[in-house]
Amino acid sequence: MTISQIPSDVYQAARETAVLTDRSDLGVLIFSGETRFDLINRMSTQKVLAMAKGSGTATVLTTDIGRIIDRLLLYATDSKLYALTSENNNDTIARYLMRFVFFRDDFHIQDITSDTAVWGVYGPQARQKLVQAGFPDEDLPLHHWREVQFDDVTAYLHRTDPIHGDGYFVMGQAKDRAVLWPRLLDAGLVVADAAAFDYLRIEAGLPRYGRELTGDYIPLEANLWGDVSFNKGCYIGQEIIARMESRGKLAKKLVPFTADGPLAAGSDLQANGKNAGTVTSTAVGPHGTIGLGYVKTSVLDSESQLRVGDTAVTLKNEGFVQK
Repeated sequence: MTISQIPSDVYQAARETAVLTDRSDLGVLIFSGETRFDLINRMSTQKVLAMAKGSGTATVLTTDIGRIIDRLLLYATDSKLYALTSENNNDTIARYLMRFVFFRDDFHIQDITSDTAVWGVYGPQARQKLVQAGFPDEDLPLHHWREVQFDDVTAYLHRTDPIHGDGYFVMGQAKDRAVLWPRLLDAGLVVADAAAFDYLRIEAGLPRYGRELTGDYIPLEANLWGDVSFNKGCYIGQEIIARMESRGKLAKKLVPFTADGPLAAGSDLQANGKNAGTVTSTAVGPHGTIGLGYVKTSVLDSESQLRVGDTAVTLKNEGFVQK
């Protein structure tokens, strides 16, 4: 019998109230200088030339052939642009961006990852639980943020990609963990460890760096349509991505699935004895094995039965934001 990687009480809280998980493996960079918006705008998929204080957005760095380098979450202040990179990818992204800083650019990067604590709060009552913890009762737009003061401790509340209805990041200085963590726990949030969070992420259809977000795929195949502007003008990889959008047909697409038994990430999906795609993430929980994978659109259109070896795979229609 395969053991669930998410305890039943954690899963119930994620579906009915809210859970708390440590996301401090995310990289945190600060972009400053007069050309900070211009450089990120010409390097990534989203339009970021004008962002007011308190606003935010998601954008994707891509190669010259439109393949994913990383997805960044951006938050604007009056003079700086904060960026969350994927897990443990801060140094790589900082080095990559600095390769494109020209002599006329006024662009600087500060890496504050090791000095920053990041927590995720997810679930249908995430906002209510945060209000109980002393955060403002405000309906923030996606990726927007607010600064919150607790005596002499400063925290930052960010609306982020939802899991089971809602999602927030709480950020603060690492030295203030002993203040912020108990405050969140006292609000009745249930702690989800890394394995439990990965199950919830997969169930919600959220792609992860190194799994679904790799140099093998373009943002549209990863269902990141909302992170791409189709009227902003040129950026690295723009030609390929625009061509894919104009054709209205992708070669493959990220989809959620269930399986009749355990699967390994990296396994080949088969349909009628032929390669149909690749499994990118799997997890085991209350409903058995679930996963994410890239499947050829020709196979999706044919509704063929998928398998990994002798294990049947059933595609799910929910869990993703479609175009």
